[in-house]
Parts: sequence; C-alpha cells; structure tokens
Amino acid sequence: MKKKILLLSFSLLISLAIVEIFVRSFVYKSENYNYRNTFLLFEQGNVFQNIDDFFVYHPNSNISASTYYLEKKKFIKVNNYKIKTNNYGLVQANDLIPEKESILILGDSFTQGQGYGNWTDLLNYDFAKYQIINGGILGTGPQQFLRLEEYLSKKILIKKVLLLYLGDDFRRDIYNHDKDRLNCLENYKNCNGSEIFYGFPLMTRNPQNFLNYLRDKRFENNQEYLSFKRIRRSIKRKLSNLYVVNIPISFLRATFYKSKNEKILKNFNAIEKLISKYDDNIHFVNITQKKEILFKKKSYETIYANEFIAKKTKNIHQCNLDNNLDFFFRYDQHPNEKGYKHISNCISKILKKIL
Repeated sequence: MKKKILLLSFSLLISLAIVEIFVRSFVYKSENYNYRNTFLLFEQGNVFQNIDDFFVYHPNSNISASTYYLEKKKFIKVNNYKIKTNNYGLVQANDLIPEKESILILGDSFTQGQGYGNWTDLLNYDFAKYQIINGGILGTGPQQFLRLEEYLSKKILIKKVLLLYLGDDFRRDIYNHDKDRLNCLENYKNCNGSEIFYGFPLMTRNPQNFLNYLRDKRFENNQEYLSFKRIRRSIKRKLSNLYVVNIPISFLRATFYKSKNEKILKNFNAIEKLISKYDDNIHFVNITQKKEILFKKKSYETIYANEFIAKKTKNIHQCNLDNNLDFFFRYDQHPNEKGYKHISNCISKILKKIL
C-alpha cells in the first residue's frame, strides 16, 4: 500500500512538473520578479505632503528618484528620473490656473509616470485649449482618486475627467504617510528598513552602502527572516510562482473576489460617486499590466473592474500597450520611456474622440 501511495505521489509530481515546463515554454512567458526586492529611493527632504487622509507630493519641488532591484545579492539600477511638482503637489512643471478649463487625468503610478516623468506633457501641444492636469500619484487607488478630485474641483475648473486604472488599483485602500516614513524620507539616517520609500542624498553620494543596509534590515537581520513564519512565507511565494499552483488559486480568488473584499467595494463606491458627479464627462481607461502580458490574460481584478464600470457607463476605453514587454522595465512592473509614450499616444486618440 505504501509503495502504491509513493508511486502515485511520484507520478503526480512528475506530471505537474511536465505541465509546468509546458506552460512556461509554450503558453505563458515567465519572469523572475519579486516586488520585495525593489527599493525606491528619493532625494532626501520633503517628498510627500499629507492632506487629511490622502497625500500629494511636496508642492513646487524638484525631486530626484531612483529604483534599485536586488538580484542575486547584487543591486541593479532600474531607472533614474526627476519629479517636478506644481503648486498643488502634482507631477507637472506648470502651476495650475484656477479659471482655465481643465482635463483632469486621475490614476496611480502609471499616470504619474513613475520611472520616467510626466508623460502628460506630451498632450499639451494637441490640446492647448485645455489645462491638462496630471493627477497620478504612485501606489493609490479609486478612493484616493475621488479624494484628490474633490480637493481639486473646489479650486479648479474641471471640464472632463479621465480615470486611468489598473486592476491592482482596486485592492488599494486610501492612506497617507506616517511620521516614521516622512522622517525616513527627510534623512536616510532615520530609516529602519521597514519603510516602502527611502530618502537619500542621491545627488551627492553613492547609495550602495545604504542599499546594503536596507537589504540587511529587510531580510537577513529581520527576525521574521530567520523565523518559521519567514520560511513559510518564502515557500508560499515560491509555490505561488508555479503556474500549476497560481492558475487554480487565481480561479478560486476570482470566484470570491467581488463579495468578500471590503477594499474592492469601497473603491467601486468611489467610482460610482465620480460617475454620479460627472456623468458623460468622465471616461475610464484600463491600462494593461505587465503581468497580464506575461499571463496572456486580464487579471481577475481587471475583469471585475471592467465589468463594474461597463455597467455604470459606456465611456470605457482600453490601452493595451500592444502586449509588448519591451514597453516595460526589465526589473520593474512600470512602463519605460517607450511604454509611456505609447500610453500618451493612446490617451491622445481618446481625447480627440471625446472632445
């Protein structure tokens, strides 16, 4: 009996291995990427400004930023870019003029232009009649989009709204930055390694030693790293990278997605409020994520977001990025310069249709 069980188990493992190899070779493209290995550094100082329960960048600032990825104990510099903010702490050089008719583009890091800069500047020539407002802020979702719109619309004449979204946005809660994170951004000596953003004098010093410190704090010297809990998380992460595990789990998640997640429902509610306010003057644009190109299908978050929005309005569009991985950084989930220019062209075509 034991031999039969062992033989059956061995046969099952071999079968799963064959399926995994087949899927990786012929069905889905594979990428060895782990977001926990990403380190985002800003030129230390005043980077963000909290406004009640949400945040923007510090107004009228020039902020340098760099992304590093830890690959086999070595840091790879993914990108290096500048963030120029206006009088409202938004990522664009021009200060906003209250009385000028404006097109507000809401969104997350893809709208902001993380890793590149403000790609919405490319729209100014064709739409000079309007004030194009880049309302993109990294790491945010529809709840924050709504709060930012409410904040701006009290002071700015907004004619139309474009809301650019990823499926991942609907898993995000509204938040601002606590004191510890702001202190870390102001001076790297205040960082303990647990923060998601870090300040450092990028303009005058090489961050290699600081990155090593962050790596040690985030991994080797972290008690969780040496604990059973950390080992369990590591195994769980490795298993989730297997398609034979990931695909069934994704299906089960999708089954319970809409009714069980409070964040999703709050973000859907934020979308409804924006539609109620702007009616036919708000348009939604779904942008393809890198993981969706790798898996050759929309994520379940994107599917349900598209379904929900389509039930509320006919003004829904798609920017597919041509299913081209060359539009993204190798060690990051964000578009590169080529990708952002493609997004700009896509948005330009949409604006020409609706204006």
